[in-house]
Amino acid sequence: MSIRLTDLDIHWTGTDGHVLVLAIDTAGLLRLCLYAGGTPADAQFRGSLLIPPDGHQQTFLPTRTTAYGPGGAWVTSAGDQTSMLARLANQLP
Repeated sequence: MSIRLTDLDIHWTGTDGHVLVLAIDTAGLLRLCLYAGGTPADAQFRGSLLIPPDGHQQTFLPTRTTAYGPGGAWVTSAGDQTSMLARLANQLP
């Protein structure tokens, strides 16, 4: 499950060695997406943090922020958001 830029409702972008994009995906879920380089591009997608809404009742959502790699596979929910982003940033393309 790759997340394409055209499928995101982008609310904020920033850079910190990589590009961060805070957006709502097509399922209406809040994600913090990570892209290598200085400009977000689908080919540079490194993964995302799924940030579930507080107190949600949907059984398909994690109960806390979770990192997913570029192919959509679960990476981790351990540590804080900074450490999860660092782990995604250090993955090979």
